Amino acid sequence: MAPPLSTRPSLAWFALLDGGVAALTVLALSPTAHAAAQARAPLPSRPALKGLLGLTLVLHVGEAAAARRTAARHGLPVAYWTRQTFVVGFPSLLALRRTIRPGWAIGRRPTATNVTSASYP
Repeated sequence: MAPPLSTRPSLAWFALLDGGVAALTVLALSPTAHAAAQARAPLPSRPALKGLLGLTLVLHVGEAAAARRTAARHGLPVAYWTRQTFVVGFPSLLALRRTIRPGWAIGRRPTATNVTSASYP
């Protein structure tokens, strides 16, 4: 059976990671939101949060570029994998790896016992 051309990480990853990015964006860009949140709990400065937001953008662009190359190399839908990986990040790269190599899990390389040689393109 051929592997699916596209899969997606759990919706929980989207909620957790994208919710965090949304909160970071609001806190970094809104002085009012930052002040209100800082009154309840200690927070880094807005410039520090802006730096984290910029780093998040750079990381997601890099992950999307890696997904694009990998999807193209394996004949998978390039736009789908690029877009999904830009939005959710590393969970999408893990899903891409599982799509290409069924049986692959974090910290576990495929072996003869959990994957057949036909699984490798």
